Amino acid sequence: MKSGTSGTGDPPYVQSAATTYVLDMNQAQPSWRATAPMAFPRSFLNLTVLPDGSVLATGGEKTTDPFDQTQAVFPAELWSPSAETWTTLASLRVPRFYHSIALLLPDGRVLVAGGGRFGGGAVDDMLNAEIFSPPYLFKGPRPAITSAPNPLSYNTSFPVSTPDAARIASVSLLPLASVTHHFNTNQRYLSLPFQAGAGGLTVQAPTNPNIAPPGYYMLFIVDTSGVPSLASILRLQ
Repeated sequence: MKSGTSGTGDPPYVQSAATTYVLDMNQAQPSWRATAPMAFPRSFLNLTVLPDGSVLATGGEKTTDPFDQTQAVFPAELWSPSAETWTTLASLRVPRFYHSIALLLPDGRVLVAGGGRFGGGAVDDMLNAEIFSPPYLFKGPRPAITSAPNPLSYNTSFPVSTPDAARIASVSLLPLASVTHHFNTNQRYLSLPFQAGAGGLTVQAPTNPNIAPPGYYMLFIVDTSGVPSLASILRLQ
């Protein structure tokens, strides 16, 4: 999924777009398809994949001028991969433009920070951070992971101990973030097949490193209300 307008930070500046597109790589001839747009046009936004597969849009502005704070977009938006629509959420406290970041934390919240420099003045430097709590954290108690293997090997089944096995709807694997220039170069989402049993789950690891490159990941279990656990950090090798 891609959304908003890319920009170099150089003039001439243009109006941002709210458009959103998806690309299904399972199709024989993949091509971009337009879906419902965001509520706000944005450039220099961050898109963050969450443990339930939804995508959080934070920050950005209504033009491609990287430092015009009068054009700041403060409300966050949440994209549903099933409905392919956006929902407007709570607002940031400060503008987040060029050089800003957003990354998923192991507790399911999102750290949003930074912005400024490269032609901006001191007033444009956002030397601070905010933490956003997505709506799923207000839907009830979290499921808990009591143990999970580390390291994890490809194409194997592995146990995840949890007292909440009967109410788990999905198991997801997300790599630790590497974010700069409002872009996460290490972002992907894997929904892992699983079976529930007494006292835990049996989960299928990714089949090969083309799907999930070796490295460190956050393993989440998500219950039927959409509430994620605290992540278990593991290394895929």
